[in-house]
Amino acid sequence: MTLKDLIAEEELARLQQDLHDTFGLNADIMDAEGHRLLGNTWGNQLCRAIRDDAKGFGAICAPAGQMFTQLMKKGEPFAEYCDGGMLRVSVPVVVKGEVVGAVGGCGVVPDDEEVDEFTIGMMSGLDEEAIAEKAGTVTPVSEAKVAEIQQYITDRLESLLK
Repeated sequence: MTLKDLIAEEELARLQQDLHDTFGLNADIMDAEGHRLLGNTWGNQLCRAIRDDAKGFGAICAPAGQMFTQLMKKGEPFAEYCDGGMLRVSVPVVVKGEVVGAVGGCGVVPDDEEVDEFTIGMMSGLDEEAIAEKAGTVTPVSEAKVAEIQQYITDRLESLLK
């Protein structure tokens, strides 16, 4: 059983776009193995630049994706940092005890913290000026907003899985 067996692809795409538009996430819908089902939405310019940079992708995005997959398999909502200091907010989709995917996104920063521009510079081929400029496009979120995002996803999934 896969997520696309349970929810029409058009509904998943709508949910992904809603998460992007409402919360400023690099929203994504993932399968049980942690692979994107519908491509990317970009909530900020910094994540796209990191992802487009081979060194940055390999050092920041790829390890974060591996951690995401491990956390997703636990079946509980989570918020986890990448090495760039940004959060991934996610809700695994569990049906009859089986994790069939996850809904969420990344590329936001806690409002009492900052993007880790130094680490991004060290781990990517991006220059300091470009990082600083693009860091300003990252949406800050409170702990309450993270909980709101997770509840929003949970509520939407419950309505789509009926």
